Amino acid sequence: MNHRLRTAYRILILLFVLSSVYITAKHMLAGAWPLAVMGPVSLLFLGIPRLGEALLRIKLDYPLRFFIVAFSLLGYNFGTGLRWCDNVPYYDKFLHLLSGVMFTMIGLCLYAKVNREPGVINRSQKRLLQISYGFFFYMFVAVIWEMGEFAGFLLTGHDSQHHLTTGVFDTMGDLIACFLGSLVMALDFWLRTCKKRKTPLMAMVESFDEYNSKT
Repeated sequence: MNHRLRTAYRILILLFVLSSVYITAKHMLAGAWPLAVMGPVSLLFLGIPRLGEALLRIKLDYPLRFFIVAFSLLGYNFGTGLRWCDNVPYYDKFLHLLSGVMFTMIGLCLYAKVNREPGVINRSQKRLLQISYGFFFYMFVAVIWEMGEFAGFLLTGHDSQHHLTTGVFDTMGDLIACFLGSLVMALDFWLRTCKKRKTPLMAMVESFDEYNSKT
């Protein structure tokens, strides 16, 4: 399994780099030189897993690395670089939904790391505390995200929140999508910890928990 995950991760990295080159070439050929810089900038996202490990003093195994890089590819390269958020209906809301899943999962991983006890995620007496930690961690991230988009609008004029057309409606739609994504992760958590079913999302949390308990 680890060999397959490593191979899939390398393929994802290759796809990421190729899409970055395509973004640069596309905007250069169109004469949009300021936008062409988004290609090289996108490559910085590949350093997020390493940066997270250094800042939080954790280790990320391949499932979480894959999820984070795949989200960066969908969000920045496709969503912003290729303008899918503007041109593909509901793509922006899909990204916010996916971000709700991912960051709630990361919140659960951080909970496991803070407790420094392998297997803590599956302890029934702390279920409410665990999922609350993950849920509120992401709702905090969601607000920071929207603040970042607003700051980007003020600094660059790129209206990703569509203030000039939809204003608060788009921002509230994003926050609602974030909330629903977090609920998806909460449901996955409930099925795994209460119903003892194997679930794909919590499998990544448990893998992280086990991987970091060895250090």
